[in-house]
Amino acid sequence: MSYFKVVIKPAAQFLFLLLLVTASPGHSQVRSDSASLWSRIIQLENRIFADFPETFAVANSVLKETEQADCTRCLGRALMMVGKFYWANGQYEEGLKYFRKSIAISQELKDYDTWSKATDLVANTYYYQAYYDSAEYYFQKAYSIAEESGDINGMILILHNTSLMYHRKGDFKRTIEFIFKGEKLKDKFPGSEHHVESLGAMGPLMIDSIYYKEKIKDEIKNLQHYKSISDSMAIYYSYRNLAKSYRQLLDHKRAARYFIKACNAMNGMGLIPEWDMVAKDYSDANMKDSAFYYHYLAKGDIGRVTQPNAVYTLELLGDTHLHFNQFDSALFYYDSALSMNYRMNNRITFTGIHRQLVRVHTILGNYNEAEYHLTVGMKLAKEVALIHEKNLINEGKLLYERMGDFKKALFYSEKYKVYLDSINRQETAINLTRMQAEFKTAKKESELSEMTQRNLLNEEKIKTRNLQIGLSAISIILIGSFGGLYFTRFKQKKKVSETLQEQNRIIENQYGIVQKQNKEKEALLHEIHHRVKNNLQIISSLINIKSRSASGETTEILNELNNRIHSLGLIHEMLYKSDHLGSVDLKSYLTEQCHLTLASLELTHGAIELITDIDQIETNIDVALALGLISNELITNAIKYAFKATQQLKTITVTLNRKIDHLYFSISDNGSSQLDSEIKKSFGLRFVEQLVKSKLNGDFNIKCEHGLQVEMRLQPKV
Repeated sequence: MSYFKVVIKPAAQFLFLLLLVTASPGHSQVRSDSASLWSRIIQLENRIFADFPETFAVANSVLKETEQADCTRCLGRALMMVGKFYWANGQYEEGLKYFRKSIAISQELKDYDTWSKATDLVANTYYYQAYYDSAEYYFQKAYSIAEESGDINGMILILHNTSLMYHRKGDFKRTIEFIFKGEKLKDKFPGSEHHVESLGAMGPLMIDSIYYKEKIKDEIKNLQHYKSISDSMAIYYSYRNLAKSYRQLLDHKRAARYFIKACNAMNGMGLIPEWDMVAKDYSDANMKDSAFYYHYLAKGDIGRVTQPNAVYTLELLGDTHLHFNQFDSALFYYDSALSMNYRMNNRITFTGIHRQLVRVHTILGNYNEAEYHLTVGMKLAKEVALIHEKNLINEGKLLYERMGDFKKALFYSEKYKVYLDSINRQETAINLTRMQAEFKTAKKESELSEMTQRNLLNEEKIKTRNLQIGLSAISIILIGSFGGLYFTRFKQKKKVSETLQEQNRIIENQYGIVQKQNKEKEALLHEIHHRVKNNLQIISSLINIKSRSASGETTEILNELNNRIHSLGLIHEMLYKSDHLGSVDLKSYLTEQCHLTLASLELTHGAIELITDIDQIETNIDVALALGLISNELITNAIKYAFKATQQLKTITVTLNRKIDHLYFSISDNGSSQLDSEIKKSFGLRFVEQLVKSKLNGDFNIKCEHGLQVEMRLQPKV
């Protein structure tokens, strides 16, 4: 959940001082014009996340002025405005009191805009506290009110909020359903407002999907239009929508750049920039310095924003410290965010923080604290969200594996598998829904094409009839045989047309059969890759169990074997999640594979920084497997043998670049290895040499300059 943040600049400060003066007791005898008062209330609504203490004081002053004015409609709106300030600050009970007063007034006056918006805010209040039944009821009610008044923007916003609620709840089928409803309204009314959200919990259904790619195209067009009319707020929303779309496509660097543009737009409007959104994407892109720079920019504004905003900043700081293995700092920020969330009763958020605290305490070896947060989090997750429960179960499995309680670890492992199967069933249902929508679209296109063909055929019939009449007239005037000649030609054309239609029908039937066979084969391949990946995961788990009871040398051998199995399993996992079964994205695969290899050994060998420079290259599975095994072998050797225990900065660099006629692949470290005959004769390098020459049609070279560097020049069939 993200919130807007606002900064008060000199011009904005002047506006707020003016509002304070006009609302002060000395001016109470002056009755504002109703239209002017209404306009001031709307302006304050739109600046709800400005410098919060100052803006909130102005909002309360305007409410007092409205209570003395002769404008009941203004009072209903002002009550909603003040309630919105309480809601935004996490004071939900106070917010509900004002919303209900606003609803009573606006309902009596038939002020549909205020009525639907206040009802939508009641729904959001229950949604943020994970009271889903109440939230669902009020979302439906708000939508009915907006629909009755023909408020398209209101309907789209309510559908958007409802889809977010179902996403948090883990009901992905309903999430897709409400997204599609909103998309249909947007298509009918292109100028309507809309927001893009990252729905990462939905896994492969939304990541790298046509949905977000189309959103990017639309937003770029919208952005050009908004710039031409100098609509600052719309420009900000466009940048934000682009950033969230790229985040969902896992292009975090580009997402961060668009969030920076959005923050600059906010500065221009006197709003507090959302620097923590920039920091999150730089963290996900493993750009440590940039991530912390923007985090501390956001932290500097904590005293001027709402409580949920402040908590969100602390939580993201915890995430980034955890991501970069700064566990004590992560624990500090998570504890601070947890206590603030409990005060606000943000059940969704603090359930997720419990899960993060299980992980941090497990890593630090604080097993009692980890078990406490696991127990509390699991109890909350049953009421809050399927996704939180699934993630906590996975953390429980890792906790008990570390503790050596394999009976409990197995229990959580089996339970985690059940949840994965449940989510997979939901994904299958959603895919069926999406296929039904595509089928309906294709059916409509087919019907439109058929109607076009009928029109063309009617036109041809009319032309033919006219030709017949003309030929008949000519045959009467001139020669009967001349008319007979044209009639014969007409019959021939008709016969040819019927023959062509029959051939087209046969071709369409054959195409349908081939298309069905292709879909069946594709589904079978997806299932094969899925089962292979699961089988490899089972083998890996068996090896893990065996390695815990084996001797040191045997454990090391089993761990190396396990890393190779992970490299193989990652390929199959990417293939069964991909829409393109015949190719593998080397950038995504090698980046994830290298991080997994590093993570599996880093705890016992100290913190090591991984630097990757990998081009976007598509290749077949054989080449990808060979490259994965090579990177696993060389990174494992580097972690185990390259660095001395006293070395401070430890880095491993992985490079894969496309040249004109070959691929350049290099893995190097900054350790203290020396090139000698023992290294050259090691099994690892002999294994790498065999893969390079036999599988990748290449050669390789070993250097020792400020560490060991293995360079490979490859000419595979990419």
